[in-house]
Amino acid sequence: MKFIVYNVRDDEIPFIEKWGKDHGIEVKYTTTTLNQETVEEAAGFDGVSCLQTIPYSAELFESFKKMGIKYLSLRNVGVDNIDLPAAKENGVRITNVPAYSPESIAEFAVMMSLYLSRKVGYMRQQLDQKHQFHFSPNFMGRLMSEQTVGVLGTGRIGRAAIKLFKGLGASVIAYDKYPQKTTDESFVYVKSLDDLYNQSDIISIHMPATEANYHQFNHEVFEQMKDTALLINTARGSIVDTDDLMYALQSGEIAGAGIDTIENESADLQDSRSTKQVTNPDVLKLSMMPNVLITPHSAFHTSEAVKNMIDISLGNLEMMMSGKIPADLVD
Repeated sequence: MKFIVYNVRDDEIPFIEKWGKDHGIEVKYTTTTLNQETVEEAAGFDGVSCLQTIPYSAELFESFKKMGIKYLSLRNVGVDNIDLPAAKENGVRITNVPAYSPESIAEFAVMMSLYLSRKVGYMRQQLDQKHQFHFSPNFMGRLMSEQTVGVLGTGRIGRAAIKLFKGLGASVIAYDKYPQKTTDESFVYVKSLDDLYNQSDIISIHMPATEANYHQFNHEVFEQMKDTALLINTARGSIVDTDDLMYALQSGEIAGAGIDTIENESADLQDSRSTKQVTNPDVLKLSMMPNVLITPHSAFHTSEAVKNMIDISLGNLEMMMSGKIPADLVD
């Protein structure tokens, strides 16, 4: 039994080496992204662990079948970038890690909300341009306790975010196609998405990407939102129409945005050793706006999360190789 781990970051290496030693299993790791050109590195291995947001194509799973590889274990939650029918057709089982550290992403969403609510971007811009501070109307922020936070998606991450926002005194409303049976009185479900858009001072997205919610946040939705509202996306880039978001920010349809994930993320973004300059024009434009905080898909990135992602991903491979069915099997 031996496994290969793709797209490895430097901070994952100690956890990978420890897991292999503790379980007596050979585990090789590589920093390369898994694609049709690099899949040959997996020759001779029984299972693959991977973390990336770029596509896993049908051709890739055809290569898996030719190489006799039956297991792909993700170190992340989302599977929207996987050709699942092709995986099934080629006899490849997929697992993910649905709960590596909900608190890590929830804390990041709250951090972004506080950064934007207290106008830190405007302060930084003034310091960078003038190398001095003076009192400005642009610096006046809002207390979290003065705001209504709309949480879109009440799974593990959404509920962790609700707990933190509630702890800061915010009023919390939420929407989910599949609502929880009880809210413990910590938040209230609204009847419709329109209610969430209209009532929220901050909207924090915590739902998986699907075909149905592709570009759910578009020009029509931004027009519905308050012109003082903030949008926080630590979920998936495809949920937000980037062009419409930039227009909304520049025209004043909404007041600001925290963007940890954006459409069409490149492999370089997730390469911890990459020294390439950012060239994505959308990222560059957003990074220059004082009412935007944009980060490189890092909301998950804490020591607890990294350890859990490695342990659960490799553990799922071991279970499948042993003939067991992991709870994290993607159907």
